[in-house]
Amino acid sequence: MTTAQVLYEQYKVLPPRIRKELRKLIVIESEPVAEQEDDDENGDTIRISVKALKESIRDVKLLKAGKLKTTSFDDFLAELKHEEEKA
Repeated sequence: MTTAQVLYEQYKVLPPRIRKELRKLIVIESEPVAEQEDDDENGDTIRISVKALKESIRDVKLLKAGKLKTTSFDDFLAELKHEEEKA
């Protein structure tokens, strides 16, 4: 059995929610990525997909125009908790 077949067999037994998250990660990794290295001694690298960068810029423009709803961090955490309870 090849590695790809083993991975697929393992993928098939995952819960649907985990499969969906894994597919998102695979898609993100296969997109073009903009990289930038910091000048500090740590040599940290920032990686973000071009698609995510474009979406972020679009969201900032919508926020500035007042066309996108803003939420507090507490509201965001409450929303995440509610979604987890649903799943």
